[in-house]
Amino acid sequence: MKTVITSMALFFLFLGSSSASAESEETLQLAEEKQCLSCHAREDDTPRAPGFTSIAAKYSGGEMRGYLIEVVMTGGEKHWGSAVMPESHERAEVSEEEAEQLVDWILSKHQN
Repeated sequence: MKTVITSMALFFLFLGSSSASAESEETLQLAEEKQCLSCHAREDDTPRAPGFTSIAAKYSGGEMRGYLIEVVMTGGEKHWGSAVMPESHERAEVSEEEAEQLVDWILSKHQN
């Protein structure tokens, strides 16, 4: 009986991690499609704009999620030093749903 329970627990653990991994890959593809990776990197090795891990660390509290969604959708400046994010008419259009997905993905990169 213990073997069955252990097997089921491992199955559900694997299923959950596969789902999270697939979701992460899907969001990475979205980030590529929306040209986010032209300036940002998943880590902190891009000089043009802050890396996603730096963004996640700066806004880790969650109270700025709405603000970040707006920035992803509209672009602009004065939200990260001298870095300027192209305005929405200068890059791929990002819907609110896509911006939410991207922001949640970026914020998930914060290491507590």
